[in-house]
Amino acid sequence: MKLINLIFVFLAIISLSSCGGSDSKKKLKTDTAVTLSAEDLEKGASLYRAKCMNCHMKSGKGIEKFYPPLADSDYLRENLEESIYMVKFGSNKPIKVNGIKYNSLMPASGLTDKELVLVFNYILNSWGNDYGSISLEQVEAVKRK
Repeated sequence: MKLINLIFVFLAIISLSSCGGSDSKKKLKTDTAVTLSAEDLEKGASLYRAKCMNCHMKSGKGIEKFYPPLADSDYLRENLEESIYMVKFGSNKPIKVNGIKYNSLMPASGLTDKELVLVFNYILNSWGNDYGSISLEQVEAVKRK
């Protein structure tokens, strides 16, 4: 009986150690080598003013505790794929940005994937952000969960 218990404990330890997932989860990376055209940045700025500025403000600083900042945002820098998902499909999930919790609804933007590339590349390169750029293929790869 002791041998059976020992085998059970051993198998339990092995299965628990393999369930934790991996820290090597693929993260969406920006490309810092791409040069963005002034025309595309202006198109992105125009989309930002039309779709994002009411909540995230002209400065990209948001409204503390209500709408998160996009300027100098640790969340945007570290969770780019999730950020694209939230803009593309909307979200009511709480997030923490620069140490502050935000629990506001993020409605789906209604933007096309091409428009999302433009507005994200504008955001990733505005207000002192130097976060690189994203491609249409990266935005298209973000699917509804």
